[in-house]
Amino acid sequence: MFASALLRSSHPRLIVRAGRASAGPKFALRGYATVPGGKPNQARMGQGGGTNAKSNSSEKSIFGRFNEINPFALVAAATILISGYSLIIKPYFEWRTDLKKRADERVKEEEIGKAGYSDEEVAQFPFGAKTVVFVLGGPGSGKGTNSAKLVEDFGFVHLSAGDLLRAEQQRDVSQYGELIGHYIREGLIVPHEITIGLLRNAMMDRPESDRFLIDGFPRNLVQAKAFEDTVCKAKKVLYFECPEATMLERLLDRGKTSGRTDDNIGSIKKRFRTYINDSKPVIDEYAKEGKVMTVSCEASVEDVYKHTHDQMKALLQDLEKQAVEEKQTKEKSDKK
Repeated sequence: MFASALLRSSHPRLIVRAGRASAGPKFALRGYATVPGGKPNQARMGQGGGTNAKSNSSEKSIFGRFNEINPFALVAAATILISGYSLIIKPYFEWRTDLKKRADERVKEEEIGKAGYSDEEVAQFPFGAKTVVFVLGGPGSGKGTNSAKLVEDFGFVHLSAGDLLRAEQQRDVSQYGELIGHYIREGLIVPHEITIGLLRNAMMDRPESDRFLIDGFPRNLVQAKAFEDTVCKAKKVLYFECPEATMLERLLDRGKTSGRTDDNIGSIKKRFRTYINDSKPVIDEYAKEGKVMTVSCEASVEDVYKHTHDQMKALLQDLEKQAVEEKQTKEKSDKK
């Protein structure tokens, strides 16, 4: 301030402004003085107050040069850059992103196609020659536990509808993963087209087996009819009858280690309501046809399985006897 005032008083046409020096003291005073009869010269006052005249173009600071740029030129340059990004760069990256997305979708469709079977393969598979037993009961009634033992004793293939749905949900190329996840979290019934497709494919994956336990299916009458119309009819229904309080206790205990998203009190209550409203009528309907084998789950674990084992053994013996009679009848018919 003092130096500026001093310069103004000593030379009325001198304009002074502060600038950063490239060397020497931290700040220097830079001024432009008009020499009589000549062009403006630049004088720098350093530490000792001396001046050195140099050309105007070589001594202007970077900031000084920015001050001389026309603001309209800056606006024009910014407009050109923004327009270039909007018209060229952004569309290019969007095109690349869309191209990659479509390529990923094609790969996913190919993987989905590999995971399934053609209509011709489905039509040729002998579903009608298979022994299918539906395993029903409320959540936590013991369907999975007893089914695993029946596999060991009678050579069944155990297909859990819930396990198949969860596996499909986690499969990277699944087209139904998010949808299945939503239905499971809400305790709702997954659309039967998805569930039946998974069960049918699982049966076709095991063509050497003639016996299948389908656990946790059908969940309603629509699923039951659709399965029997498109796959095959079930021979029997194995129903585990269990009080709700017992099932709740089992599920909460299982939830501590199962890692399942539906083993929590909120989802469990929704599953109970779904079971009562939708699944129980399936059991009642099959009971009218004399196809239900009921096992009470209020006994010990050992007694529950003994009862289950005895009923399954009797069913298989009846089916074998029926198969022999049908074969004999056919042989007699062929001889005639």
